[in-house]
Amino acid sequence: MLLASIFKELRLLSRDLHGVAVLFMMPILFMLIMSAALSDNNELSNKNEIVLLSEDDNLLNRDFLKALETENLTVHQANIAKLSEYQTALQAGKYELLIVNLNTEQTELNAEKSLKLWLSPSVDRAWLLGVKGILQKHYTEQRLNHFLKNNHITLKNNKRKAIKKIQDKVNKDLDKKFDQINNYLAKDLWQETYLNRQGKTVEKPNSVQHSVPAWLIFGMFFIMIPLSNVMAMERQTNTITRLRMARASASSLIIAKLIPYFLINQLQFVGMIALGYFVLPQLDMPAFSLSGDLLPYAILSASVSLAALGYGLLVSIISSTTEQAVVLGGGGIIIMAAIGGIMVPVYVMPEMMQTLSQFSPMGWALKGFQNLLLNQYNLVQIQPELSKLVLFGIITLAMATLIYRNQLKKQVRF
Repeated sequence: MLLASIFKELRLLSRDLHGVAVLFMMPILFMLIMSAALSDNNELSNKNEIVLLSEDDNLLNRDFLKALETENLTVHQANIAKLSEYQTALQAGKYELLIVNLNTEQTELNAEKSLKLWLSPSVDRAWLLGVKGILQKHYTEQRLNHFLKNNHITLKNNKRKAIKKIQDKVNKDLDKKFDQINNYLAKDLWQETYLNRQGKTVEKPNSVQHSVPAWLIFGMFFIMIPLSNVMAMERQTNTITRLRMARASASSLIIAKLIPYFLINQLQFVGMIALGYFVLPQLDMPAFSLSGDLLPYAILSASVSLAALGYGLLVSIISSTTEQAVVLGGGGIIIMAAIGGIMVPVYVMPEMMQTLSQFSPMGWALKGFQNLLLNQYNLVQIQPELSKLVLFGIITLAMATLIYRNQLKKQVRF
């Protein structure tokens, strides 16, 4: 009976190939789009144009411009007399940032004027933060370089050999100190090293380590779409009536439904991992790979599938039509994804949203995957996430089984 029920589910699935295709195409498209969108989130874009304005004979600005050109920035130089013209261009969206420097190489440090920044209101705040760091580094370096240049001492009676020797020695020491200051300012302030929870050095995290598992989880929960279509077919073809007359138990029928859809979920998992490993590098994006043992990933994938199938079955059974299932189930999935960190990473959310994310099954699944990928947790360390997913799956499956058993006992609704 169980084997016959499984074949029945497979035959019904074969009539809904569009729904099955959505389970693979939707997460693939989302993953590709989001990975591409976030692949250079740590790099400054050179598409945003900057204008540096000062007097034409400003040597400080000339060297400042040369230093900025070594970065991934598009910087133009202009005379400060054309400020209003460039402000108009800024308003029109041609430029993102205007920098006005009123200081010259002769300006004393105690008379230093702040750099004036004119900005577009729609400027990317993350880009602006990165640019400000670069401006501060290079301007400080060039400003002190010009200030310290030619700051030699001149002693009286330096025609005398002994005094001239002292003067040269002091100036040589000053030059050495000034060179050390300039070299210090030119150095990067920090060096990043990433340690996982086991104290091992790991590579810098990249965008695909969030997007691949995030949209994989999202796609696994959308198993509800073909599941609800099959349930609707059963009602339309009086399958439930025939099953009721054959005295088929609700539990065996639920198990028969779980097996093929569970296998589809695992195909989604393998397919997304393979896509991230083989296809993303061909698109000039970081390759996705699983770090550590494969067993924890397999168990986590099975736990996510259990939670997704429990939710999908419950929604499909309580919905009288496919449209109702799509609205109810799809809406719930989108809400779980929104608060669970699928669409927006949890760490950028406000504190209230971070608290809400702890109640999302998708949030549990994503946290488990990220702990395995980034911190290289073992199976025991992701036990809290596994337990929540399994408990959620058991509760929803139990509710679905009880409701389905009640439906088998009653006259089928047409």
